[in-house]
Amino acid sequence: MLLRYPHRRGPWQRLALPLTLLFALGPAAAAPAPRPDSVAVPHPAVLADTIRPAAAGPPADSLPAKPGHARRTDYMVAPGVTWHYEKPRPFQWLYHIPRDVAEMPGYAFKKKNVPVLAGIVGSSAVLFAFDQLIIDGVQRGSRGLGITAEDKQRNLFRLPFHVGSINLPIEYNAPDNFNTSLYFLGDGWTHLTIASSFLAYGIFGHDNRALQTSSQLGEAILTTGLATQLIKHLTGRQSPNVSTKPRGEWDLLPNYNDYQNAVPQHDAFPTGHLATAMATVTVIADNYPEYRFIRPVGYGLMTVLGAAMLNNGVHWASDYPLGIALGYGFAKIAVAHGRTRLNPVTGLARPRPWYRQAQPAPFVYGPFTGASLTWRW
Repeated sequence: MLLRYPHRRGPWQRLALPLTLLFALGPAAAAPAPRPDSVAVPHPAVLADTIRPAAAGPPADSLPAKPGHARRTDYMVAPGVTWHYEKPRPFQWLYHIPRDVAEMPGYAFKKKNVPVLAGIVGSSAVLFAFDQLIIDGVQRGSRGLGITAEDKQRNLFRLPFHVGSINLPIEYNAPDNFNTSLYFLGDGWTHLTIASSFLAYGIFGHDNRALQTSSQLGEAILTTGLATQLIKHLTGRQSPNVSTKPRGEWDLLPNYNDYQNAVPQHDAFPTGHLATAMATVTVIADNYPEYRFIRPVGYGLMTVLGAAMLNNGVHWASDYPLGIALGYGFAKIAVAHGRTRLNPVTGLARPRPWYRQAQPAPFVYGPFTGASLTWRW
């Protein structure tokens, strides 16, 4: 809590206040107080033409008008449920990523989530057993509907970018056929556009909820992407369109150069597209629960995206459960830190436990670089 202290007044300022009160209250103070047994006699009314016109102003019981640029922070999303949103600092989501990664095991392995974990493992095992049958059936059905498996894109711009020996170009390829358009529902540019839209609305509409939603989207999407890429580099599963055996080969802990030179040979498990799509849908739906259509529409588009990736041979069906779970989990963590529920009785924020009040930040001191945790009391 920050306390503001008044500035020290000078001697003339200290004198001015009593004098002002004296002149204002002088007549009233000088009037003798009536005795308890006396009867108050009303003073004669003052003639109307002797009264100076009063300055126009709002009635005494009216509320002051809110300025047009007032920032909205509290949102009632249901009876008795009000969330408070602070304005996020620029790029706050970026240095929250280590915190989210550290919290994920504790969130995933809670006792209440044990059935969910069992469902992820069980569904992945069942889908793995039928992977080849599922993908063959989806591709046959797509041909019957006239949807090809060709991944056809048109490059709109490309900016070369390197980090050491790693080639990370910044480019945008637009879809050039129907199946590729469906696949682009999970593209990074799609999620970046959604997050940027919330950012723009939050800035120009002075809306903290939109700003926090944009920040949480960046946080959840990037954290989910890092987690899925780590697992891809550990498992090294072949994609269907380059598989050399039914259900694909698994090359555990592939060599880094081998991975970079033949990415489709190693990056099937888990899905990154559905993971980031799930993170996006969950963040938006949790922050805007009054809009009930968000989840049905989002899950419907995710189903279309999943079918498109089976059709073009990018993923197996068993790649989906873990990816979806990762996106959901990281989204929940980001949302939990991005808002505070107000007490319906007091209207104040419920205090968080001390261990959840830490603020992570990058730390640079001379030649030393690291991270810091700060508690404010």
